[in-house]
Amino acid sequence: MPHRSKAKRKQRIGLVLGAGGPVGHAFHAGVLQALHDEVCWDPREADVVVGTSAGAQVGALLRAGMSGAALAARASGHALDDEAHAIAQHWVRPCAKTPDPSLPKTSMPASFRFFLNALTKPQHWRPGRVVSALLPPGRVRLDPMAEGLRRMFGEAWPERDLWITSVHLDTGQRVAFGAPGAPSIDVGTAVTCSGAVPGVHAPVQWDGCRYVDGGMASATHLDLLTARDLDLVIVSSPLSMYAPMRALLRREVKALERCVPVISVEPDAEALEAMGRNPMDTARALGVAKAARETTAALLARRDVRGKTFGVF
Repeated sequence: MPHRSKAKRKQRIGLVLGAGGPVGHAFHAGVLQALHDEVCWDPREADVVVGTSAGAQVGALLRAGMSGAALAARASGHALDDEAHAIAQHWVRPCAKTPDPSLPKTSMPASFRFFLNALTKPQHWRPGRVVSALLPPGRVRLDPMAEGLRRMFGEAWPERDLWITSVHLDTGQRVAFGAPGAPSIDVGTAVTCSGAVPGVHAPVQWDGCRYVDGGMASATHLDLLTARDLDLVIVSSPLSMYAPMRALLRREVKALERCVPVISVEPDAEALEAMGRNPMDTARALGVAKAARETTAALLARRDVRGKTFGVF
């Protein structure tokens, strides 16, 4: 009998988009554009997207249908096509310098309860969680961002997996909204939970709990994908601009690579120059997407990286 070749199985790719503020948002856009241009992979096709803070915002826009090229065009101030514009018009980033006057000023820590919980759960006693509890609650609300995303998603969650990380302010517990076993929530609220920077944004309240930026526990949360059956994981990590965050990422990558090949995209010297040192500097974002695209293209051309992608792209 003639041999019948089996159809090639669709490769399962995980996409991890780390924290990084407006500058990180633009970095992700450049990375995603390069993935499309250099290896002909559409990041909207990722089997699962794990997003933290700025990465949660970009992940939601991907799941809404915005391409990497459109994200890069928007970050660079270029015109969008009609499809991308229909999505982007609902995207709102509240000004971090405009506090809600109804929220009182205070110098008191945001959560004494955290310290009580940490006495019995020392695994939560980590620097980021401690900082989030010690800082006074921020006074900038992210409600407009949530409302814009709800206009895109409503109360439904995307058909393709989108996991959005956040930290419970009063217990230090991490949650990955959208993942199995996570609390039920809408995408808009989940994204604002993930992006509520302690001391800047007001903690987001949901179902009796207060949530803050997922980056306070990890910039990427790579360990969430340890048990996921994947062929490749791609990580975009703008906060690797800081040496401690770079070291933490590499530790997480090493652990995950026991299960699956990982490609991590971090800022090189040229990207760092474009990014500056303040991830909240919106003015810097304009040139970052281009630099990140070039950084990613150079990375994908390396022989060791091409070896990880063999048979995947």
